[in-house]
Amino acid sequence: MNDDEIIRIGRSAEALLGSEALRIALDEIERQKIENWANGMHRTPQEREEAYQMVRAAREFRSAITTMVDRMKISRDKVDRQR
Repeated sequence: MNDDEIIRIGRSAEALLGSEALRIALDEIERQKIENWANGMHRTPQEREEAYQMVRAAREFRSAITTMVDRMKISRDKVDRQR
């Protein structure tokens, strides 16, 4: 991937990361799954594992988007220095 592609994708990721709707949805998934686990709503090991995987996936998704934004900033700085 070249710098222009990294910057384009990073800008898209930055907009996604800044989305209030996405933030609220991910926060709600995490909150609900953790609350259900704490209140004993997940009775079987499989239900607990699925809840854990949902929380983990939400956090990994945020991390992946943040990494894209960070790469974009590095590429943007590199392009700016070359000019």
